Amino acid sequence: MELAISGGTNILNLKVLEEVEELKVKTPFGEANIDVGEVRGMKIALLRRHGKKNDIPPHRINHAANFWALKELGVKYVLGMGSVGCLRKEIKLPALAVPHDYIDFFSGATTVVSELVHITPGFDEWLRNLIIEEAKAVCDKKGYTLMDKAVYFQSRGPRLETVAEVKVISQWADCVGMTAGSEATVCKELGIRYAALCTVDNYANGISNEKVDYREIVKRARKSAEIALEVLLNVSERIIGD
Repeated sequence: MELAISGGTNILNLKVLEEVEELKVKTPFGEANIDVGEVRGMKIALLRRHGKKNDIPPHRINHAANFWALKELGVKYVLGMGSVGCLRKEIKLPALAVPHDYIDFFSGATTVVSELVHITPGFDEWLRNLIIEEAKAVCDKKGYTLMDKAVYFQSRGPRLETVAEVKVISQWADCVGMTAGSEATVCKELGIRYAALCTVDNYANGISNEKVDYREIVKRARKSAEIALEVLLNVSERIIGD
């Protein structure tokens, strides 16, 4: 089993796998819950980063345990999926974003404990290009904007960002989320190739005149999650088929 999909809140509403085996994997960082099953004739792992009950907020996610467990299961590629706020008023929503870089000042996510290790963080460019190729076709069909380059700013969560915070981070980044930076860092440390596809379902606080409401964000993100999953399963077929 070479590939895993890491999903957030909205993947809970989608039936991704058939013949699911629920695994509890012990790691040096604690226990991780991983589902393994089949989809389109492929055997893949599914990581529900917020838990099956959606009760693990972003600042409490045990990224080190989650991805250590995937490594133990033989996973070489991880496709991340989540929802972000848009920091660019000129981008027409809804959209999909494939981040090419990220800023993560606050999470501290790492598997490094007792040795001096310096990685060069980032998303895997080969995986990014596969996602972009598949996303273009789906976005054209569904009428979505595609952001094929985007700097992802990771906030700590669980709260959304203030208007003042958004003014600052919009000078540096194109979208804001709470998990992809941590996942990319930990995967790089473990030698797992990682890239993310983000659904862009709302403008961040203060970017537009629209009031930011978390319930409305979730409602929109649910619609986009099916589209994002279609893209990632298309990518998965290309990776596993090669």
